[in-house]
Amino acid sequence: MLNGGLPRLDGMDEGQRIGLLVRRAGFGPRPGELDGYRQLGWDATLHQLLNPADTADQSLEDLLGTLQGSLLDLQNLEDVQTWWLYRMLQTQRPLQEKLTLFWHGHFAVANYKVGNPRLMHQHLDLLRGGALGVFDDLLLGVSKDPAMLIWLDGATNRKAAPNENYGRELLELFTLGIGNYTEDDVKAAARAFTGWNLRNGTTFFFDPNQHDAGNKVFLGREGELDGGDILSIVADHPAAARRIAGKLFAFFAYPNPEPDVLDSLAQTYLDSGHDIRAVVEAIFNSPAFVSDRSLYEHVKSPVEYVVGTVRALNATVRERELIPALRLLGQEILNPPNVAGWPGGVNWINPSTLLTRYNFATRAAFAQGQPNDGGSVDAQQVLGISNLDDAGAAADSVLQSLGNLALSPQAHQALVDYIQSPLTYPPGFNGKPNPTQAQAATDARLRAALVLALSSSDYQVG
Repeated sequence: MLNGGLPRLDGMDEGQRIGLLVRRAGFGPRPGELDGYRQLGWDATLHQLLNPADTADQSLEDLLGTLQGSLLDLQNLEDVQTWWLYRMLQTQRPLQEKLTLFWHGHFAVANYKVGNPRLMHQHLDLLRGGALGVFDDLLLGVSKDPAMLIWLDGATNRKAAPNENYGRELLELFTLGIGNYTEDDVKAAARAFTGWNLRNGTTFFFDPNQHDAGNKVFLGREGELDGGDILSIVADHPAAARRIAGKLFAFFAYPNPEPDVLDSLAQTYLDSGHDIRAVVEAIFNSPAFVSDRSLYEHVKSPVEYVVGTVRALNATVRERELIPALRLLGQEILNPPNVAGWPGGVNWINPSTLLTRYNFATRAAFAQGQPNDGGSVDAQQVLGISNLDDAGAAADSVLQSLGNLALSPQAHQALVDYIQSPLTYPPGFNGKPNPTQAQAATDARLRAALVLALSSSDYQVG
């Protein structure tokens, strides 16, 4: 593993900023994609990412529609997980898909309780559709979503016996955070959501006979409040502005941002009418996004690591075989561990998960389409080189393939030294290699150089 050291970038040029943006706003570029973004420039790249509807993705939608009718059964959880991984790998709308992952972790609905993969698929569609919209609309949609109603027992919320589960998590996790509401507020919210039930276990409907239409007091507001009123109140609350802005910033940059950074983003949320797109744009345009803290303190989630690695290597993989790897790394999509979601950050990293990351990178980089490879990678095509005549240029090609990844000077030199060290051949080989043998040894060295970079501390946080 190549370890980082001293600060790597003393001020970023536009190309470096775009590289960071593409890695964080999506799952990292495929070979050649970064050049296209650089030609666009920062402003046009950011605009394209923030406006996914402007980017045609119909071929992917058509293919996914075909797969749903043949190779993928959306009644099967693993098939839905495979379907989503395929989207992450192939989408032309990376920020929209990355934010779908964010909202999945924020609202944290899990199939192990919902028990209906098709409803989980429907839930993802809801998150994707509202990923860059107005938070109020997304929150209303999630509150009525059948998967959420099952997950937090809204389907059994009746006037005679209000269920507090959704009201409590709405306040504690989805909007305000602990310390910004009282138990009486939880009880009032539970009463307001009575009657927000399910028909046939799969469709939201409002049952007026089960709704408590009485007077309620919630966060200082009084009246015959219903669920819609509760959602509007919390979405407009300053604590929700700080919580949503802070979680988005942590997802794209680093946890626990400085007060002035958070204050500015929270104000953007309020001034924009709770527009998620405006907050995300402000995050990417903020100096904090390209600060040393952002470079060092953002830890790739397992999904970011696995999907980003496959994309960077332009690997042909069986998406279904990525699911066990993600499970070992601690992030099984559609099954977050609890209502709080995955803790994230440094919690992703321990000796076991690091070793699993290294093993995944090695298997991916050395896959050549053989049985049990799990896929195939053409290292020379990915790097655009077929020899090691210039070790420095080869190292630069490796880092460029990983989204213009920057290493510390020490780690960069270690990579160069490895590339230019004598090639190795099978045990017992002591003759002069023929061209085929020499090329095979060169190819193995290029693949191993990719593994070193993928295993570097810089790539874990990049």
